[in-house]
This record gives sequence, structure tokens and C-alpha cells, in this order.
Amino acid sequence: MNNDTDSHEVLEILEDLISIPSVNPAYDDRSPGEGPLSDYVERRLRKAGLQVSRQQVLPGRDNIIAELRTGHAHSTLLFESHMDTVNAGTMIDPFVPRYKEGRLYGRGACDTKATLAGMIYAMEQCARHPERLQSDLILCASVDEEHVYKGLSAFMDLNIPVHGAIVGEPTELGIVVAHKGCVRFALTVLGKAAHSSVPDEGINAIYQMARMIDFIEHREQAYLAGRYHPLCGSPSISVGTIKGGQQINIVPDRCVIEIDRRIIPGEDAAEEFIILSDKLRKEADRLGIRIEIEPYLLDPSLNTSLASSLVQWSGKVASQLGLSNQVRGVPYGSDASKLQHYQGIPSIVFGPGSIKQAHATEEWVPVDEVVQAANFYLKMAQQFTTEQDNGGN
Repeated sequence: MNNDTDSHEVLEILEDLISIPSVNPAYDDRSPGEGPLSDYVERRLRKAGLQVSRQQVLPGRDNIIAELRTGHAHSTLLFESHMDTVNAGTMIDPFVPRYKEGRLYGRGACDTKATLAGMIYAMEQCARHPERLQSDLILCASVDEEHVYKGLSAFMDLNIPVHGAIVGEPTELGIVVAHKGCVRFALTVLGKAAHSSVPDEGINAIYQMARMIDFIEHREQAYLAGRYHPLCGSPSISVGTIKGGQQINIVPDRCVIEIDRRIIPGEDAAEEFIILSDKLRKEADRLGIRIEIEPYLLDPSLNTSLASSLVQWSGKVASQLGLSNQVRGVPYGSDASKLQHYQGIPSIVFGPGSIKQAHATEEWVPVDEVVQAANFYLKMAQQFTTEQDNGGN
């Protein structure tokens, strides 16, 4: 680290964000959620002179939406980053920011308070000289991304015109234009209960589920390995949980697994759910097994056009800052895919840190990357436009 990095204003913002716990209540029912952090973000952005509104999403859990209108409504850039984190786990002093060997430690430091800090910094800087901008700016600090992204869904319900979106997630300062989506659902096998002393009088749901799992592991996985996307690789399928049986001396009449099927760009979540469900039903019929299927989540993939103004400007700004201007894909999901899929907004994902640190026991983010990301957001805010004459070619 150099002195400029050590003293950069974005690090002070990030320290504040880490020190305010914002664990999603889905992972800790004792947590108040994002409420206290929303208060901080609102106060800070109002102080900068931005137009700020609160959008209630869940009780005590509000999105914070800040706008900087510069007379360029035809070219609006959205910054979006979530405020919630996973639980603290066994992390030591998770809400006390700590520096060590060029890293800043704390729960949420990487996922995604570093991106939020950088976006707040960019908005504050732009508010000082709005006349220099070629676009309107919006920042949405959203709730509930770590669970079922209700915050982003609520923001999209506002139907605010947006022409490009930068979503904050750890990408190691890479410009992500493509990522996987997912289909999540429960598969239930229905057997017949009996006393374990006479197991032949029952139908063991766990044994039958083992056959269905074998089909998923050896048949479906092999099928998916034959599909491929140049930036995201192959789709995948994983059985994440299994529950069955009531007690040791009863033949189980029910067994449930939860399945995560990752889709690649070009696959449609709803269509893939229907196709996979049909395969599972046909296999169950062949084996004489009774099943039920319950969908949980149909999440689209991200596949942003490389010809969009947003991607063109992202590459130009990255080059100006000495960063890689090569686009990339990642295997995980983000809010960006929803903005693109449901509202047609060209979107990229960009932020400091690695996804490997996102939910780690010791979460951290490289300090120099936090500063570089803040500078990227600022330059994108200052230069982005959808005007053809000013494109980033």
C-alpha cells in the first residue's frame, strides 16, 4: 500500500459500513437486518446533496435510492449494491474493521460493502460537479440479496428508466458480462411407512431416492457436461440437502432433496425447469417411484451484449486506470441478471475482491482493489453516456 491508498476516503466509508452489522435475518433471526445501515447510507448521501428516498421492502428493511439528475435522463447510469451480509459465523470481531498485510477484514468487507463504499464515494464526488456529467446517476443500496433479492425486485417495480447498470460484487476488478443463473427446487419421493422389523411391508423412500440421485449424478450431469458457454463453462447440477425418515425403527415414507441446477447464458430458467422435471418424472415412472416436485427459484443468467455503450465504456475506463479491459464470465449469480432479463437494462458486474472470500470464515478484501474500484465507478459516472458521438469505441 502507498500513502495515497492508505488515506483514500473510500476506506473510511468502508470502515463505517463494516462496523454496522447488517446480517440478513434469513441467516440470523436475531438480526435487525439492514435498517441501521440504511440509516447511515441515507444520512451520508443526503449530506452530499443528493436526492434520497427510502423504499420499504420488508418491515424495518428499506432500500436507499439516491439520484443525481443532471438533465441527461436519456442516458441514466445505475449503481446497485446490496447492504445485507451472511451471518458472522465464527469470524473473530466480525464488525471491527481490521487491516493486515494489505487487506481489510470484516464481515461484508468483500460481499459487498467494498463495492457499496466505492459507489457512495463516486456519487459524492459527482454531486460536487454535476455539470461535468453526461448522464443522470442513480444509486440503489438494496436489501435481501443474500436471500431472495426482494430489494432489487422492489426497485425494479418502480420502473425507473435506466440505460446501463453496474452491479457490485467481487470480481477481482474484472468486467463481468456473463454469468450463470439457477433453477432451485425440491424433489420428494413418497414411500410407505412400516415397522422396521417387517420392512417388506413398507416402501423405503430413502432407498428410492438413492435411485433418483443416481440418475441425477450419472445421467443428468453427463448430459449437462456436453453443453458449454465460452465465458461461463458448462451448466451444472448439485443435490444440496437430503431429509428423510422419522425414527430408526420406521421404514421412511418420505424423502426430500433440494436441487441446484446452474444454467448458462442461452438457457432459459423456466424452460430448463420444465425439461428437467419431465426427465425426473419419466425416470420415476420407469422405476415405479412416486414423486412430487416443488420449485423454489428460477433465476436468469446474465448475457450482456459486447456492443452496448455500457460495455464499451467499461473497457475504455478500465484501460485508463491500467486495469484489464477484457470481459469475462463467472459461475455465480448476481442482481445484474434480473436487471437485464426483466427490464432489458445492459448490465455488468464489477467490484474488488474475490468471490472465494465472500462468505469465508475470515472475510477480507484487498485494500488497493477497493481504491481502484472506487476510481472505476467514479470515472464511469463521469464519462458514461449513450450518445453515439461520445461512445467508448
